[in-house]
Amino acid sequence: MKKLLLAGVAMFAFTDGAGARDITIAQSSDLRSANPGVNRDGNTDGVILHIVEGLVGYNNSGEVKPLLARSFNMSADGLTYTFKLRTDVKFHNGKALTAEDVVWNWTRYLKPETKWSCLSDFAQGGAAHVTGVKAADASTVTITLEKPSAVFLGLMSRPECGYTGMISPDSVAADGSFVTPIGTGPFQWDEWKKGEYIHLKKFSDYVSPENDGKPDGMVGSKRPLADGVKFMIIPDASTVKAGLESGVLDTAEISPDLIPEFKSSDKTQLIVSRNNGKNLFYIQTRDKVLSNPGVRRAMAMALDLDELVAAASNGTGEANGSMVSQDSVYFNDTQKTRLPYDVEAAKKELAAAGYKGEPISIIANKRGNVPSFPAAIMAQAMMQQAGLNVQIEVLDYATQVDRRRSGNYQVISQSVAPRLDPALMYAFYVGTKDKNASLMWDDPKAVELMRAAYVELDQEKRQKIFDEFHELMLKEMPGIFLYDMVDVWGATKKLKGMPVWQSNARLWEVSVEN
Repeated sequence: MKKLLLAGVAMFAFTDGAGARDITIAQSSDLRSANPGVNRDGNTDGVILHIVEGLVGYNNSGEVKPLLARSFNMSADGLTYTFKLRTDVKFHNGKALTAEDVVWNWTRYLKPETKWSCLSDFAQGGAAHVTGVKAADASTVTITLEKPSAVFLGLMSRPECGYTGMISPDSVAADGSFVTPIGTGPFQWDEWKKGEYIHLKKFSDYVSPENDGKPDGMVGSKRPLADGVKFMIIPDASTVKAGLESGVLDTAEISPDLIPEFKSSDKTQLIVSRNNGKNLFYIQTRDKVLSNPGVRRAMAMALDLDELVAAASNGTGEANGSMVSQDSVYFNDTQKTRLPYDVEAAKKELAAAGYKGEPISIIANKRGNVPSFPAAIMAQAMMQQAGLNVQIEVLDYATQVDRRRSGNYQVISQSVAPRLDPALMYAFYVGTKDKNASLMWDDPKAVELMRAAYVELDQEKRQKIFDEFHELMLKEMPGIFLYDMVDVWGATKKLKGMPVWQSNARLWEVSVEN
């Protein structure tokens, strides 16, 4: 208790002088780098989101919309994209964004020495090989691709890419080394005390993209309503809880087991937000027992998915057996289809498959912010009712990841971070296992459909691809998708607005009452 009190005093000391209307938020680890899309992780992406913006960004339903561009269009052959820039955009140093700035940024990103995380996507051999970036005039940029790509705009918008954020050339020293991020976002860089906090201050000259007055992913109303944002580095969950209860912290991610406490508290509020990530059971389709689709289908039919999800998510999740998120523009009636919960039918599938009680091991971890272990426990009990000999192996998360990447598993209870375009989600699971052992499904037809989704530009035709993919998945069951991930956050009663989106802090259109 003494340690927690001291931590609270320390946090108070850090926040007291930052301005009465700063938002103070906890995150579990420090910033890796302030250089967008370079040496990044999830917490880093969340900070960078507030500082930089790309030409385009995702909205809530996973569609790519203009952001720094006021419009964009694609040539008939799918090879040239023309972006008309907004004329009301300024960098944090007061300079106006121009087409030449966009060319400079893209040239920098595509240089190997920049070490951009997404270079492989846009270089030769990537999903969207960029062959040219030109300024047609002061406010028009053209980007040319080697071949059509349905995921080009989506790849640009990814957190892993630093959102392909535009920074002022003044962000870089004369020798090309990165100095500080001078972006266009609603908050600007202020101070980084390593191991303790990152402070951003309000960009008073910020102008939101055209919107309907509401936040919408990365592209809706983006007003900075607070004077600043302070990201406190607090890895200890109990210290975070104490900080929220005391009011020293304004908001933070919390463990799902705290849901009842935060829901009933008169000091705090509970914030629950669904994202496009996935909770699922990976199945090793090359395993001697699980190579039979009948066994895999029986496993799925043995699960009362609604009951399992309600228990594993503490009542916050909704069953979804599709790789496509429920919030996606591509989530339709076909995507809602899943194998029925039918224990007797599962038993018949097992008999037809020649299953004779061979052991099946589910690998789980006990991290508090994911349902890996509780989902495995529920599945074990349900599958045993159908005659499946299911055991659970508990590993630390790092070892679990290593086992998945090496292909050394039968079943893994896992959570996967958001990817807003379904094709990008497919790519995490589908492909040739001989080249990448971490992939879940190497069915030739599935690979063909995934590749088609990467190049098909027509939305209706893409929908048909995704629907055919889902129907094939229900026949083959290379994995069992449980539900879309849920962000569970706590906040003080004084916080107004939604501080989280797609597992990232998103603190525009958010304020704290004095």
